[in-house]
Amino acid sequence: MESIENLSFLDEKRLIKHVDMQEVLMNMVKGCYYLNSKMEFVFINKAAEAMIEKPKEELLGACMWDVLPNYIGTDVYKYYHKAYDEQTIQTFEIVTEYSKRDVEIRVIPDKNGILAIFTDITEKKKYEEEQMYIEKIRIIGEMAAGVAHEVRNPLTIVKGFLQVISENDDLSGYKDIFALMIDEMNRVNNIISEFLDIAKVKPNKIEFNDLNGIIKTLNPLLETRALKENKFIHLELSSIPTIKIDQNEIRQLLLNMVSNSLDAMKPHDSVVLKTYIKEGTVVLSIIDSGKGIPPEINDRISTPFVTSKENGTGLGLAICYAIAKRNNATIDFISSPNGTTFNIRFNQ
Repeated sequence: MESIENLSFLDEKRLIKHVDMQEVLMNMVKGCYYLNSKMEFVFINKAAEAMIEKPKEELLGACMWDVLPNYIGTDVYKYYHKAYDEQTIQTFEIVTEYSKRDVEIRVIPDKNGILAIFTDITEKKKYEEEQMYIEKIRIIGEMAAGVAHEVRNPLTIVKGFLQVISENDDLSGYKDIFALMIDEMNRVNNIISEFLDIAKVKPNKIEFNDLNGIIKTLNPLLETRALKENKFIHLELSSIPTIKIDQNEIRQLLLNMVSNSLDAMKPHDSVVLKTYIKEGTVVLSIIDSGKGIPPEINDRISTPFVTSKENGTGLGLAICYAIAKRNNATIDFISSPNGTTFNIRFNQ
């Protein structure tokens, strides 16, 4: 593999004069492969073979675009040709077309082809997203504290005067208006309370609880709401171990999420609450047959005030994501026009 042996740009070569370069590349933690001028695989190391998920016997000697056609027209295709044609190093990030991993790629050209070195940064991206979420919650916390202090006090005073005025017989013709105004003030107060719920950092009381037991206790309340709308709740509860959670917060999460599912469905449809163990993790799935989540808000579903409901505040799911995080759980979902499945995974 002379083209790689003669790569003068690899400064590390000076440090490993007596080591076979191909052996070094083969055992690198980072994935790497070398493509000749025809974009044919000349070399591929173990890490790259694992990340591409194709055996080297299938790759060596084959054109990359023939064996991995999904990359044609993508940033990979563009930057690889740019690197070779302009003889300039290219560095970029992509989500791989096959394994769907976040990868950082560095493409180093020479006159005979290109060396691609890539790093799986999926966990790094996940960590960065978590840090962004934590920072967002911190800002929300500061806002919520300010709103609670500056808005609740005058609201309480105005509400009190409205209640006094509404008892005046001379103004009895305006009682409905006063009642509406008081209801709207209560709504504002509830929104502030929900805002504060998102901003909480720690749950009140974490202890071992029976998730199935919490669901069974809450089910009559859920069914009452469902039956009023001619909808149904079905339980599919498997044998699961107790888990460390704040049961009051999990009750709130269930109420919010099942309420969302019921809102999304037509009469005679059902919500299924399912518990099971997957890969050693306790999972609660909430499955509905509603209209699904609009694709344009999929990536922002946990963001406060993002909603597809005409009269929604967009705080319900944001609260659920915050509760899950406080209880060492994660939420993921699959949605289509035929329904949505939310999975709450308790990482004990």
